[in-house]
Amino acid sequence: MTRVLLCVLALLLVGAAPSLSTMLRASGATAPPSGTMTLYTSESDDDVNLLADDFMRRTPGVTVKIFRAGTGPVEAKIEAEMQAGRIQADAIWFADIGFFQNLAQKGIMLPYNPPAGGRAPRILHYQGNQFHEVRLIFNVVAFNTRQVKFRPTSWWDLALPRYRGRVGMPSPFVSGAAFAHVGTFAALPEFGWSFYQKLQENKAIVFRSNGDVIQKLASGEVSVAQVVDFFVRALKAQGSPVDYIVPKEGAVLVPTPIGIIKTASSRAAAEAFVNYLYTSDAQRLFVSRSYIPVVPGIPLPPDTPDASQIKIIQPNLVYIDGHREEIKQRFTTLFGAQ
Repeated sequence: MTRVLLCVLALLLVGAAPSLSTMLRASGATAPPSGTMTLYTSESDDDVNLLADDFMRRTPGVTVKIFRAGTGPVEAKIEAEMQAGRIQADAIWFADIGFFQNLAQKGIMLPYNPPAGGRAPRILHYQGNQFHEVRLIFNVVAFNTRQVKFRPTSWWDLALPRYRGRVGMPSPFVSGAAFAHVGTFAALPEFGWSFYQKLQENKAIVFRSNGDVIQKLASGEVSVAQVVDFFVRALKAQGSPVDYIVPKEGAVLVPTPIGIIKTASSRAAAEAFVNYLYTSDAQRLFVSRSYIPVVPGIPLPPDTPDASQIKIIQPNLVYIDGHREEIKQRFTTLFGAQ
């Protein structure tokens, strides 16, 4: 699978993507979508508002209503609504692919083949088009360039005594990316729970979200951190003293799928929004926010390593799905209630 994803990244360097209007014509759509669609997401306010505003400008008659929170609170809201009888969202978008898989197994997700998504690698459309990857994110090791004299090379550098009390990471109870990271590392023989025991002994600090981590890193409150890559590129471009490396063991791929709820009251609008995210216009907006696009022909954001340099660690979805409560309990035992 690692080789496949390297090929995916390489393919993104060539080709060109058609516009939203072209793809809608190609799909045979006859009537424009309209109404209000509701999106539940853990995307940052700035990012999701940027995309929703651009989508609404290009799709008159559609309004995107957004509920935004961390992955954990979004999932709690969905579960509460399921118990009440109906999920109120039309589409959902956050970093917990295992949660999407569970919904798909229950028949809750709507299969949808977005016309504009046809140029994205097939492996980014999951479980018969029930949910989709619209850009790529990785967990990496980041550092404050004013405080770190020697660039880190390994995840184990976070446990070095010279960083005692100056290591940051996001809470797996808030960040889906962080939960996937903990679950994947717990199952890897070269890391396991001993890795987190070492981080605890090194007095690593657990912050609430990836956004909190990168701000603490930029301010110098911590010197090194586990954080998602796009935040580092974005702040570096703004002049903050931060940078990152792809550890020699690999960067952890963070699936962040989007999908449509089968009972969506605004299905056409939700389908139009998912399709829009694959257009060249939306993919360029992703790049402007330092994300890696999934559609070929879109230039990568500055300071993105060459595809051949990215060794990828796939999230262990089977282990995570089978050990969710154990992961939560063991992390809490080490770092306290989050």
